[in-house]
Amino acid sequence: MSQCPPPTPELTELAAVLGEENVQTLVRTFLRDFPISFQELGGGERKNRHRLAHSMKSNARLMGAHALSQRMAELENRLSVENGQDVTPQDLTAIGQEFEAVAGPLRIFVGQ
Repeated sequence: MSQCPPPTPELTELAAVLGEENVQTLVRTFLRDFPISFQELGGGERKNRHRLAHSMKSNARLMGAHALSQRMAELENRLSVENGQDVTPQDLTAIGQEFEAVAGPLRIFVGQ
């Protein structure tokens, strides 16, 4: 069992169902994969960036990172429109900042 309880109500609920060790595995995966997806948002095909935004939104929501999930939802919606606004440097800055804000408590939870 962790020294620190899950940092969000969503993770607390998941831990009650799946067990804390399984939730810690999910959190470690999120902490590893989100930055990789974030790097891929800056280039490549629009369809792939849309798919990434969708996945990142869902994963952030699962962690209880509501502001980050909302930002990713807005980006996903923009990218779903063929001629909609693309990912901007301001988007990337804000996403990076919001990820770092939630990553701290998640890292503590998993002992990183």
